[in-house]
Amino acid sequence: MAILWENGSTKYQKIIAAPIGIMSFGTLIPAMQHNFVSGQIISDYSVSTSIFLTAIFIALVAIWGAKGLWKPTPAWHKMSGLIKAVTILLSPLILFGMLWANINISLPYLFTLALGTEGIKQETIKKEHSNSRRSCDYRLKITSVSSPLFYYCISESHYNQLPDAELTAELSTQESALGFIVHSIKPSSQRR
Repeated sequence: MAILWENGSTKYQKIIAAPIGIMSFGTLIPAMQHNFVSGQIISDYSVSTSIFLTAIFIALVAIWGAKGLWKPTPAWHKMSGLIKAVTILLSPLILFGMLWANINISLPYLFTLALGTEGIKQETIKKEHSNSRRSCDYRLKITSVSSPLFYYCISESHYNQLPDAELTAELSTQESALGFIVHSIKPSSQRR
């Protein structure tokens, strides 16, 4: 994000760099919070909205580049042709991923955290084990939630106490129109 304070950067580069810098912070929420489930409307429209906004960013850079209003940094001129090609191909994918993470998870999560109401839900859960170096190995998954990014971490001893079958559980949640945050899961002894 040095482009924001680098000498010689155009205002057009700063117009693009500022939102990208803000979005990069928004991608930290999905990396650290796995207890949020986006609402169906958000999930349905986040991909198409992210594609549309990515296309707008690319179009702006292309138009401003053609008009001479966007000038590459000195480091760009030192890169090999292969590195430039890879950068040009990967940049839209990275931008799309950042937009999707913000639209589908970060913004709805922050909205729900600030304005959501506390509630209790009854759901069917199942235990899950995965060997992971970056997250928890023992988890609870809500069977009605298809998001691969949602899971609720539990201890190994709690995992071992639960049966392998699906269970009904009481979820303590914070809900809004954009989704819900799971604060706690209390499994019942009833098997599903």
